[in-house]
Amino acid sequence: MLKVFRHYVALPLSFLAASETLLFLGVIAAVQWVGADTFLSANAPDVTSYTLLTFFTLLAFLSLSAAGLYNRDVFTDIRLFLQRAGVALLLTIFTSLVAFPLYGILDPVTIEWYLGLLSFSLLLHYPLIILVRFGLVAAAGIEVFKRRVLIIGDGSLASRITNYLAEHANAHLTLAGIIGRQDFDEILGENNADVPEGFPGLQSPLLKYAVEHGADEIVIASKERRGLPIWQLLECRMAGVSVTDYLSFWEREAGQIDLEEVKPSWLAFSDGFAVDQLRAFVKRAFDVLVSLIILTITLPVTLPIAIAVKLDSPGPIFYLQERVGRFGRVFKIVKFRSMRSDAEGDGVPQWAKSQDARVTRVGGFIRKTRIDEIPQVINVLKGQMSFIGPRPERPYFVESLCRDIPLYATRHNVKPGITGWAQVNYPYGASLEDARTKLA
Repeated sequence: MLKVFRHYVALPLSFLAASETLLFLGVIAAVQWVGADTFLSANAPDVTSYTLLTFFTLLAFLSLSAAGLYNRDVFTDIRLFLQRAGVALLLTIFTSLVAFPLYGILDPVTIEWYLGLLSFSLLLHYPLIILVRFGLVAAAGIEVFKRRVLIIGDGSLASRITNYLAEHANAHLTLAGIIGRQDFDEILGENNADVPEGFPGLQSPLLKYAVEHGADEIVIASKERRGLPIWQLLECRMAGVSVTDYLSFWEREAGQIDLEEVKPSWLAFSDGFAVDQLRAFVKRAFDVLVSLIILTITLPVTLPIAIAVKLDSPGPIFYLQERVGRFGRVFKIVKFRSMRSDAEGDGVPQWAKSQDARVTRVGGFIRKTRIDEIPQVINVLKGQMSFIGPRPERPYFVESLCRDIPLYATRHNVKPGITGWAQVNYPYGASLEDARTKLA
């Protein structure tokens, strides 16, 4: 695992992203070099356009990333990969068309040559990345490339990890062994809490056991920390075997936090909450810039949708609803109206349901495609929301969720967002259990 900007990134996914980016760079260069004078355009430049190489490669990488092709669940699921690859292809084409005026300022070329190069490059690139995926997935399943995990502990935490490893048998992890509490004396020695003789060195039973079983990482999956072989764990750490606690391992591998086990102290000592003026400025500048771009390029979509919403059912085009933002401040979120104007005529807030009868015909389409969320860009411009962050909830529900879900209120320490990790990995939430899973 790599840690980039306090986010865990699996090495296979990092290698995959780098490989596909370089592959696209090579494809564009090859198409320009081989076909510039033949099938692209009579006005093709005499030399390879390095500006265009960089420009197209960046757009392609951002499109692949935005479509979720570098998420861990997509890595081994070829069917899901093919579905998202189609989305990424359309996204690449759309962003390239929208970005042509910008590119024309950097390096003037004809639109025919620009589109020709893009078309031929994409026709070559996507079959190639499918082949690369199949090759890497096959390689990831080979035992020698997997990271071997040794679990210390027993009970529910150890069981959860072993079950996770079993369910993700083709992933980058495999089980090296389990040392339960009842095995401590036999495997680690009766005085396992004492300083190992000759420390440091290949002396302690735990380090010998880890080496014999080829363990790359030791995970402490025990609720009770007293009696753990601390000195032996330290020796393993110094010998190059990683030592990780259960909560950190689960966050890293599952991409979520175990709400049943997490304690405020674990969050207090974590490094995921660093805030400084530079990061805040960059994030705000990004939000403002992207908001203005999105509001401009989505006008061809939002104007017809606004008319359709108005004609489909009586009521306003936009729906304003109170939501809880950063530090618990209440603000009004802006969305395209997707339900009847009397959806909550009794004044009692309700969770949206699957096949909800209150949803209009146009509303069903814009909710499924998430077009109803576009006006929230206005909230981003006003500084009430950000593009990335937890989805803001209604005050009525927040009160009960804070009561029923441990640490739910901590999500209000950051700005709510239009999208985030939960939206990428989980569908619409419509219950207490959905809210719990999204918080995790």
